[in-house]
Amino acid sequence: MRRNILILLGIVMMIGCTRPEEVPVFKGVGNIKVSKVQGTKAYLNADAYFYNPNDVKMKIKSVDIGVHLNGKPIGVINQSMKTKVPAKSNFKVPLDATFDIKEEGALQNIIGLLGGRKKEVFYKGYIKVSVHGWPVRVPVEYSDEVRLKF
Repeated sequence: MRRNILILLGIVMMIGCTRPEEVPVFKGVGNIKVSKVQGTKAYLNADAYFYNPNDVKMKIKSVDIGVHLNGKPIGVINQSMKTKVPAKSNFKVPLDATFDIKEEGALQNIIGLLGGRKKEVFYKGYIKVSVHGWPVRVPVEYSDEVRLKF
């Protein structure tokens, strides 16, 4: 009897803890703003937009995205968080990034951005989400032409 209850409990746990059918969809980055420039560091804020196509809620655990400006790496967005994601919904994740602008090519590109010129920005990496405790990596690969705002 006790063994049957344990088996039934195990089956219920396995059904309740299924992985999501689809990973969240990365839709883009917006609201990119320079919060300050100090020495050789530029501090930026932005929002990453996603869609959760699943019938279950999720939690975003971390973001690890490399940022390239006109083909040159300028920094990495790497932050931990505990953001809840509703089921079947669009959602945004606030991002904070610090970029080293020592490199001559990166410095020229960032100065162009700060001057209002549009530049090609490429984002590549992943976000890590969990669904019922199961970790899932969501790939991010996106490019866009952006103009920074202060």
